[in-house]
Amino acid sequence: MQFDRMRRWTRDLIAIDSVTGREGELAAFLARELPARGWTIRELPVQGTRRNLLASFDTEQPRICFNTHLDTVPEAYGPDEDSERLYGRGACDTKGILAAMLEALEEARGQGVEGLGLLLVVGEETDHVGAKAAGEAMLEPEVLIVGEPTENKFLRAQKGLLTARLTAGGIEGHSGYPEVCDSAVDRLLPALEALRSASWLKQHSDAGTTLNISLLQGGDAFNKVPGTASASLMYRLSEPASRVMARVEELLQDFAVRTRDTGVDDPGQAEAGELVLDWHRAAASDPVDPIDVLPDHPCGVAAFGTDLPYFGWEPRLRYLVGPGSILQAHKDPVGGDRLRGEWIDKNAQEDGARLYLELIRRVASAPLAR
Repeated sequence: MQFDRMRRWTRDLIAIDSVTGREGELAAFLARELPARGWTIRELPVQGTRRNLLASFDTEQPRICFNTHLDTVPEAYGPDEDSERLYGRGACDTKGILAAMLEALEEARGQGVEGLGLLLVVGEETDHVGAKAAGEAMLEPEVLIVGEPTENKFLRAQKGLLTARLTAGGIEGHSGYPEVCDSAVDRLLPALEALRSASWLKQHSDAGTTLNISLLQGGDAFNKVPGTASASLMYRLSEPASRVMARVEELLQDFAVRTRDTGVDDPGQAEAGELVLDWHRAAASDPVDPIDVLPDHPCGVAAFGTDLPYFGWEPRLRYLVGPGSILQAHKDPVGGDRLRGEWIDKNAQEDGARLYLELIRRVASAPLAR
């Protein structure tokens, strides 16, 4: 394997801004560069000018299909490096993974393995629109290998995802006269406390369903009683989304909450004196369990979301594995400290490329049976 080439690719990929919605430049770069290395590129329309890319060597429809995503979270920075690490947005999530996949796939092709492909999708960091479109645009592969930063562990399961927005309506007014107002914040906080103290919630990712409350908003001035307040809820699920929805609605019965389904980007509205729970049902996903693993390799469970549930496929074998740590993803180099930002360890990236090659050899030579 040519690891110097892999690192050059990683730096080149990091240098291109591909924050979600701006994946076009990176897709265009790959569509130019990969054919020069013997790949055939097929563009798959997604949304407007946004495109997925399907790259293969010998067929339009690969039997063994690697996958990762083109987009990153905001904002782009890097690349930079030292003797141990490559730094920059996407270093581990997932441009370093993409470079490792490319290296392994080219090595496998050189060894005569056929039926290989690479699917690169947009929108993984937000609404999974690329994965959903790919599932409709191309046939299901026999083997699907999704690349995410898992520390080169095979993840045997992935938690599900459920999000919502809880909004309270009140009557605003002068903060000096609270008796003639109705604080939306005062309505919201007890409901949030009931949710965060639910007996079935866990405080550790390995133990079960967890809740993150964020994006709290309320009022527009310190000397006004707020007339509206809201908070976002994100559940990482170890059980079906429908079961958690039922549990949440039962918890909120004492608060006379009105429920409805909305899009993730729809702002919740509540009348004075009411609470509204807006479920983002279209973005929900149940846990994926089991996911295939290689015997005698380290395994774990993903407490983060990936594109895996959104393709709508049921391949005979599916894997979730890659170099880098999810704990390093989405980070910024606070105060210019590169170690506090996003990075990938060079040795781990090399191990990831070797692991991908081993996985190709095993699935290409073994009967495909679950």
